[in-house]
Amino acid sequence: MHSWRIAKFGDPGDADAIQVKGDGWFVPDGYHMVSVRGRGRVFTHRLVMERHLGRPLLPSENVHHINGDRTDNRPENLELWTKSQPSGQRVTDKVEWAVELLKLYAPERLS
Repeated sequence: MHSWRIAKFGDPGDADAIQVKGDGWFVPDGYHMVSVRGRGRVFTHRLVMERHLGRPLLPSENVHHINGDRTDNRPENLELWTKSQPSGQRVTDKVEWAVELLKLYAPERLS
């Protein structure tokens, strides 16, 4: 069953295996969307960033268009932003949050 799913939809861990159907369309707020087999509708800028990172985006991550043009989905025009923030304002909460952030995005800086 597992090999059948990979053959039909691609390996979910392999960003290059994503199968886009058609050329996509623009939504009213200016973003481009595509239909991805096994995932449904996906914003193109998020898909481009996932391919660039080689992994799916986390729920706490979003993608920013540097030049403000929502139709310009070139990797060099996209920045990865995070929506995560510490829930408390105590110093210990902020330090713990910072350590988790470094583990995720820059583990080499923890040594």
